[in-house]
This record gives sequence, structure tokens and C-alpha cells, in this order.
Amino acid sequence: MSRLDPLPRGRRRGALAGLAVAVTVGALTATAAPAAARPDTRTMTCAEANALVRREGQVVMTTGTYTYRRFVANVGYCDRWQGIKPEYAPSRDNPKCVMHSVCYQPMIPFD
Repeated sequence: MSRLDPLPRGRRRGALAGLAVAVTVGALTATAAPAAARPDTRTMTCAEANALVRREGQVVMTTGTYTYRRFVANVGYCDRWQGIKPEYAPSRDNPKCVMHSVCYQPMIPFD
């Protein structure tokens, strides 16, 4: 035991083991938290869904039982070779709500 190490060798090993267990439990607890649910276009009005996209810039939204879509407010949220186009999604008040844009790969690349 040195002057800088207040614990004897045997107790130091026990303290490190306790620390390792605490870190492991903390990490498992942090990863076990449930993920936040995606916003669902079917539970919002068309105006509410579009306002959410406008406010956040880009949003992945549930559009059906097994489907989802990423909506963007403008082309700045797409890759530089992609374009944007409007997309339909079902909403609470409109089965074919015209949503903000989605990114798409153009047939002919543009510069």
C-alpha cells in the first residue's frame, strides 16, 4: 500500500468489482428504456401532421398498420443528389392528405 492508495490490495479488488457491476447495471437500465412511439398520421388532422413536419424539419411517421414514411419540410433534409415530391398519407380527417415532401431518387441525375 502506497501513501496515495488508501485501500489495501484485497479491498481495492472488491471495490473495482462493485464499480464494474454498478456500471453494467446502469448500462442495461439505460438501454432497456422503451423507445418513443412514432407519430401516427392517422391520429392527427392533415393540418396537424403538416405542422409537425414544418416545425421539426423531418419526421418519420407511421402511415398504416405496417408502414411508415419520412417526411421532410424542404430539400435541405435530403441527400444532395435527391429531389423532393409531395406525398399522400391518411390522416384523421382526410384519407389522402397531401403531406409535405418526401425525398426521392430522380430517374435522371441532375447537377
